[in-house]
Amino acid sequence: MGKRWDFMAIPQELVSKIKLLAPGTKLRKALDDIVLANFGALVVILNEEKLEGYKSLFQSGFWLDIPFMPEKLYELAKMDGAIVIDDNITKILAANVHLVPDASIPTSETGTRHRTAERVAKQIGELVIAVSKRRNVISLYYKNYRYIINDINFLITRVNQALNTLEKYRQNFDKMILNLDILEIENRVNLIDVVEIINKGIEILKIREEIDPYVIELGVEGRLASMQLEEIMVDMEDIIRNLILDYYKEDIEDENMVEQIINTLKNYKERRPISTSRLLGYDDVANISQLSDYHVQSRGYRLLRNVAKIPMNITHNVVKAFGNVFSLSNADFSALKEVEGIGEKRATAILDSINSMRNRMK
Repeated sequence: MGKRWDFMAIPQELVSKIKLLAPGTKLRKALDDIVLANFGALVVILNEEKLEGYKSLFQSGFWLDIPFMPEKLYELAKMDGAIVIDDNITKILAANVHLVPDASIPTSETGTRHRTAERVAKQIGELVIAVSKRRNVISLYYKNYRYIINDINFLITRVNQALNTLEKYRQNFDKMILNLDILEIENRVNLIDVVEIINKGIEILKIREEIDPYVIELGVEGRLASMQLEEIMVDMEDIIRNLILDYYKEDIEDENMVEQIINTLKNYKERRPISTSRLLGYDDVANISQLSDYHVQSRGYRLLRNVAKIPMNITHNVVKAFGNVFSLSNADFSALKEVEGIGEKRATAILDSINSMRNRMK
């Protein structure tokens, strides 16, 4: 579902390196100028303190230790050797350096520059950038990772397509939540309703994780896409966490358990209703028919946290006092005020939220 735009999942440690090359950064400006000039380049980015330990790898060249400027990097790229930059992108440490990596390190590249870049990255675990002179492509190597920087216009188009799809997913999810509101007030929630919503929410989180690195790669060009992504995802993670707190079979004492459930669901290659229900503690459910008939009650975390905006510590008190949403929905003002932490303002907010849910049933 989330693969239709052919985005691959990118490890977080690689995302931070891609961000260094995003449009709007000084490094990207220099690299773009090098590409436009049809130069090739080999750039190693590492912590200055580590430089001493790589003398056998970095041979000959000029040791500069000068402030980083895009124009300087562009000029230095006219020479054949590698350029070494500190990891804060504030200094150019060396230029025209001859790199001598371990030749036994495997590489899938064919060109000399790219074979060297891949081997150096694997050998020292640092970021190495290769700019192809013939293909005008910027390749990033880090540890065992290889990543080709995307064309900006192509990337903008694909990100916009992905955002449009994600927005439709979120609209569908919100409709499912509105329907769940009605079922909770009427005490008609079945386990199948819950697992389908949670699975849909996890799918949205997964899609967001796939899109996010590419929005980051867009840099300043992706500011609008970043804002749109945040707007689509607002409260999404909180809603899923509260759904799990609401419908896990037993009371969850350690909220870290919620994160473990979410991460496990994300790692499932395919999220089936039965496997999700078992992850929620319902080991006695054997098939879809039982899921559809298995009556469950919300404890009220989502209503109190996401709808009424009650703080979590006070929410715990309300949940302990009433047990479930159905009982809470039949509570009056004075009963709510008896709960520790609930004053007139919060009692009103809760009753308004419940009335709003009831009005959708009309």
